[in-house]
Amino acid sequence: MHLKPTLLKGLKIVSMAEQFPGPYATMLLADMGADVVMVERPGMGDPARFLGPFFEALNRGKKSVTLNVKDPADKERLKDLISDADIFLDGFRPGKLSKSGLGYEDLRAINPRLIYASISGYGQTGPYRDRPGHDISYQGIGGALFERLHDDDKSGPPNILFGDLGAAMFAAIGVLAALESRHKTGEGVYIDVSMVDVVASMMTGAVAAAEGGAGDIGPAAEPAYDIFQTKDKKWLTLSIAHEDNYWQGLCDVLELSDLRGLQRFDRVQRRAEINALLAEKIATRSFGEWEEILTAADQMFGPAYALEDVKTDPHLQARGVFETLEKRDGGTQNVLRQPIKFAGFDNAPLTPSPALGEHNDAYFKRDDESA
Repeated sequence: MHLKPTLLKGLKIVSMAEQFPGPYATMLLADMGADVVMVERPGMGDPARFLGPFFEALNRGKKSVTLNVKDPADKERLKDLISDADIFLDGFRPGKLSKSGLGYEDLRAINPRLIYASISGYGQTGPYRDRPGHDISYQGIGGALFERLHDDDKSGPPNILFGDLGAAMFAAIGVLAALESRHKTGEGVYIDVSMVDVVASMMTGAVAAAEGGAGDIGPAAEPAYDIFQTKDKKWLTLSIAHEDNYWQGLCDVLELSDLRGLQRFDRVQRRAEINALLAEKIATRSFGEWEEILTAADQMFGPAYALEDVKTDPHLQARGVFETLEKRDGGTQNVLRQPIKFAGFDNAPLTPSPALGEHNDAYFKRDDESA
């Protein structure tokens, strides 16, 4: 079978960005064919290794070497590794690698074409620069938790790590933009990615609306933008936002003629009452029945899956979103590929996540076995 080429074949990435943002960013690029070398700490490696399937999914298709950058010999090995790299990712607190002689200016001196991306919580500048943090703090500063700032909100912390995931995606966008710049100038670029900045950027529309006095324009204020349980105990989403024509069509399907003429403002004001009526109606039929009815009516809806059921969706299967990864222990794992499809190009072949330091011999000649 003739295989299509991968888009980033020949691109060498060296990464010291651990846990989630860096590995997700390099996973996206590795899926597109980049050669990714993870630099891990001897003995323990990336702290996310203990999370098993999580680590394996994010780090498939990569290589692992172990280096102690406090050791002069290992520091030189790292510099040698980076000397012909295209991209270097740093996931430490601002200034940490610079103190070790591994900052952008240090590495630029040995590789002027190097694209150096730093991913941190608060960025390389600003009064919060040196703070530690995790995603909920980044979301709080960026405004993403605004809906929870009410006494009646009993929901727990968000499970979707928008700061981590967003930083990973913006880091990938940044290095690809920097590659275009390097193509024109021949010079590398330094990239500063802040998780707080990323969250704030993703809240652009909501912040602008609030500043303009429009209030909450998000679709969650709508009554038909929610999940509902069907007669057979499955879950169904309705995703009608501000579109009056879809609202009117839904009222026709559900035989709620008294609500058909409600405009968005009135629907939002009566959200709790209307949602109760919608829930009562949806509970009268099975998911399969609603799927047939709502599809025929050209309505916006879909299933709401538990995590373990996502892989069963026929549309995701047809899109090739999932692939089966053969793990190092002989087992298998369903993993989700990077989502962009390029005409004429394939994703890279799947290989399991590397063992800690598996590729030391391939990259380094060590003076002794204990090094």
